[in-house]
Amino acid sequence: MYYVMLAMSWLLCRLSKKGVTRLARLLCFLVFDVLRIRRQVVLANLAIAFPELTVKERSRIGRDSVYNFILTIFELLYSYQHDIAEDIEVHGREHIDAALAKGQGVYILCFHLGNWEAMGAKMTRTIVPSHVLVKSIGRGGVNRFVTYLRDKNRFLTVKRRKKGDGFRAIQEILAKGEIVGFVMDQSRPGEPRLPFFGHPAKTNTSLAAIWRRFPAPIVPAYIHRNGFGSHCLEFEPALNLELSDHTEQDILKHSELFNRVIEGAVRRYPGHYFWLHNRWK
Repeated sequence: MYYVMLAMSWLLCRLSKKGVTRLARLLCFLVFDVLRIRRQVVLANLAIAFPELTVKERSRIGRDSVYNFILTIFELLYSYQHDIAEDIEVHGREHIDAALAKGQGVYILCFHLGNWEAMGAKMTRTIVPSHVLVKSIGRGGVNRFVTYLRDKNRFLTVKRRKKGDGFRAIQEILAKGEIVGFVMDQSRPGEPRLPFFGHPAKTNTSLAAIWRRFPAPIVPAYIHRNGFGSHCLEFEPALNLELSDHTEQDILKHSELFNRVIEGAVRRYPGHYFWLHNRWK
C-alpha cells in the first residue's frame, strides 16, 4: 500500500488546484449521493446537532463535510510535492503568544474541523514545535506513507510505544515550553457521557485529567478552509479552569467545558466538521 499511496500522490500532484477541486467534487457526489457511504451516520449526527434545520439544510452540510474531508485527504497527498502550510492566515496569534509567555508550555484543545494536518504543520513552523496525540492511520503501508508525509510537513506526533510513554513525553514537551495538542472530539470506550449539542456523548476526559497533574495554559484552536490549500487558523483565549478538592468532579466539569468550546466552533463552521464519526453511538 505504501507504493499505491505514493503513486496516488504523484498523480494528484500532476493536477492543478482547480483540477483537484473538481475531482474532489466528483468523488463527493459519488460517495455521498450515489454510493451513500456513511450518509445515514452523517445525517443522523446532524439531526441530533441541528434539529432546527430542514432535511435539505442538513443534507447540504453533510455533503460539504464529506467534500471538505476529501479535500483534507487530497491536501495531505498533494503535500508530497507541495507545501501544505503555504497559504494559512493566522487569527488570534496574541492568545497563543500570551499563553506561551508563561513558560509552562501550552495544551491546544483541538478537534476534527478543517485540515488538522495543515494546522499542526503551520504551528510547528511558525510558532513553536507542536506535538499531537494521534492514533495510527490504518495499518502497514498506509500508516508508513502518512508518517512519511507528516515528517516531511513537520506535523509532530507524541510517540507512544508502551504504557507511560505518553505521560513522560507530555512532561518533556511542556518543560521545553512547547505545545501538546489533544484531539478531544472522538468517543472513547469506558468514558463518561457528557453533553455535546445537548445530548450525552462519550467524552475523552484525558486532557482534564492530565492537566491536573501537569498544569499549563489550555488554548482552543481550530482551522477552517477558504479553498483547496487555503486555510484560516484561529486561536481563542486560554481557558480559565477552576480547581476544587473534588478531582473527579473537576475532570467532568472541565471536560464539559471542552465540549462546549468544540460545539461553539462547529456551529460556526458546520460544513468543515468531520460528521462521519458517530459521536453519539
